[in-house]
Amino acid sequence: MTLGEKIQYYRKKNKLSQEELAARVGVSRQAVSKWELDDATPEVDKLLALAGAFGVTTDELLSPEAPQEEAASPGTETAAAPGGQRGTDGPGWLGRLARRWGWLAGVYIALSGAGITLVGALARFAFGQMFQVTVGDRLGGMGWDVSGLSPEFGDYFGMSTGVSSMGSVFLTIATVILAVGVITMAAGVILALVLWRRGRKGD
Repeated sequence: MTLGEKIQYYRKKNKLSQEELAARVGVSRQAVSKWELDDATPEVDKLLALAGAFGVTTDELLSPEAPQEEAASPGTETAAAPGGQRGTDGPGWLGRLARRWGWLAGVYIALSGAGITLVGALARFAFGQMFQVTVGDRLGGMGWDVSGLSPEFGDYFGMSTGVSSMGSVFLTIATVILAVGVITMAAGVILALVLWRRGRKGD
């Protein structure tokens, strides 16, 4: 393969237009077109910029041999380099994966926030029932016989239902958990939307 064919191959492999590649390298679109047609040869600093944009080495760009990925079957990963390191296409592959599926992190955060919200809501309800104090509890504690009082009695005097002081502490904790869950869920939804839109622009 010629250098121009290599540039065109790696540009399409990275899903870049000539304008996008030109912006990354710092040249005009016409310059990229001339390189791909082998009408011109990029300078040394532009070769380095091209290699960085494609996630390959300059040796791979200048080598007349076809890229290894072109001969490999679709869906196979680049073979690991000696010493357990991945090939030079690894960082570019990870970057594309993050751009395309990074929004799932926002979904995970939103689901976690929904779980925290549910726990907070259930805790607040449970503590409210557990530490509920009725008028019978209040008057009975004072030594009054409340067995014959009607339920409307407490409502009339504004003493029907309340929460003990210890219950207020637990209700406050449950409310904080509920608020944290709502905030986390909202942040996850926003993050997922932002990353999803960036991924679509990258495509």
